[in-house]
Amino acid sequence: MEKIRIVGISASPRHANTEIMVKEALEASGINELVTTEFVSLAGKKILGCCNCRACIKVGKCVLKDDWADTIKPLLDPVPDGVVFGAPVYFYNLNSQARAYMERCTSLFKSQNFSEAKSTPPDWTHTVAAVLTVGYDRNGGQEHALSTALHFFLSTGFVTIGAGHFGYIGAPGWLMGTSTPTSVNDDTSIGIASARIIGRRVAETATMLKMGSHTSSAYLGNV
Repeated sequence: MEKIRIVGISASPRHANTEIMVKEALEASGINELVTTEFVSLAGKKILGCCNCRACIKVGKCVLKDDWADTIKPLLDPVPDGVVFGAPVYFYNLNSQARAYMERCTSLFKSQNFSEAKSTPPDWTHTVAAVLTVGYDRNGGQEHALSTALHFFLSTGFVTIGAGHFGYIGAPGWLMGTSTPTSVNDDTSIGIASARIIGRRVAETATMLKMGSHTSSAYLGNV
């Protein structure tokens, strides 16, 4: 069986706590020698929100000039087997850069709704996705942010997983009452632990999906 490729994305404008959590998840995803990982940071990137100009319908791609096209490539060429998406919680939900990154993906799917569109949408139906967040408190928007990110992945066709009884729908990291670039390292029992859980579950589920795809292809070929 070919390699299992998992992409980790940190939507934080900093190389700090969110990045730590994403990298913990990627490290935990290395369940065997078949798993390879790739890390993408949005720190220092200019990513505009969608303005609904509808130009993508005519030209087949988003026409806004910024860094989004480069940062979305790891999810398109080729489509990965798994994704771990992490974002900070600033105002009771995802930070604006994370939201803008997701909004722009509408340009990838216009061909499903408009016959004149000139692009083919990505097939993410065999890609496993999990989300994590980092906030000053365990509450105060963590579950809202996790839910918003999960809704993006569900609406774009991904297979989604959670963290079980630790974070339920994702991995919530807490800054433990402090605010330093590495505070989340002290949240070992829930934040770091749940990040590692979703990393491993993404790898396990992606492996099963790939094995099942090969099995079903072989079966259908003999029918």
